[in-house]
Amino acid sequence: MSASVPAATDEVSPPLAAAEEALLATAGVPVERHETRVNGVRMHYLTCGEGEPLVLVHGRGHAGAVFTPLFAALAAGHRVIAVDLPGWGLSAKPPFTGHTAADAVAVWRDALRGFLDDQGLTQVDLAGHSMGGLTALAVALDAPERVRRLALIDSGGLGIETPFDVRLYFRVKPERLNRWFGPRFFAWVLNRDDANLAKQRGPLFDFIYAVMSQPEVIPSGGRAFDQWVNLNGVHFDFRSRLKELEMPVLLLWGDHDHLVPYSTALQAVRQIHTGRVVAFTHCGHSPFLERPDDFGRTLTAWLDGYRVPSRV
Repeated sequence: MSASVPAATDEVSPPLAAAEEALLATAGVPVERHETRVNGVRMHYLTCGEGEPLVLVHGRGHAGAVFTPLFAALAAGHRVIAVDLPGWGLSAKPPFTGHTAADAVAVWRDALRGFLDDQGLTQVDLAGHSMGGLTALAVALDAPERVRRLALIDSGGLGIETPFDVRLYFRVKPERLNRWFGPRFFAWVLNRDDANLAKQRGPLFDFIYAVMSQPEVIPSGGRAFDQWVNLNGVHFDFRSRLKELEMPVLLLWGDHDHLVPYSTALQAVRQIHTGRVVAFTHCGHSPFLERPDDFGRTLTAWLDGYRVPSRV
């Protein structure tokens, strides 16, 4: 382990907690912060709203609070629960000791299933972004009775196409680069996929920068992610199992996604007989951040059983 990377810790840094609190203050609805232990590992999570439970799962380097721009829309009719997976966000960051991509996926899948058990959630609507989509998909395939509806947002696990520059960026580690080069570098990286967010300076940008600058992530979630995606490619996906999905599935995708191309969604939906795709025009890898109002309305309508358009 590099000398610049501290040992894994179970403590949340006060600046990161403050950045999350500042972001949640913009949600427009009351949001509660919680801690629990799943399989002996501390997990941080957020809740808001009332109604059928909707669990949100973040992508690589992020945390549940990244969904804050959606909370007001989703909480109008749902009990929204946004989790921080172990190794990421404000959850504990135990060292990853596995050796394969399947080991990494198992860590995230088992943590999410354990969290559902811990919360007494027998069935939920489940939405995951990027790596969180891979995790949500793993739970839906292994425990389909637990998932009422499945929403996959620019999701991993549906293909193996990712550009070399993206793989190189992950290999060097965003957490290391952000600490070395600061917010300007982070904004430059964001600009490749989301020019609007890159130009903003406020609680959302500040939180994402803070959460993606944690060196403790590197030997934990970062090392696990390396088993799945590295310079040689993407080493795990569920394409051969997509026909097993029986619950309604919605793929929500930015049609200009540089990390996971829109073509991935179009190919995957052909294998999901209960699936539909919604393309978000001129959006990159995180359409829920680029167009949160449109995204929130679309996802809420679909969760409530209404037909949604194929392009927004």
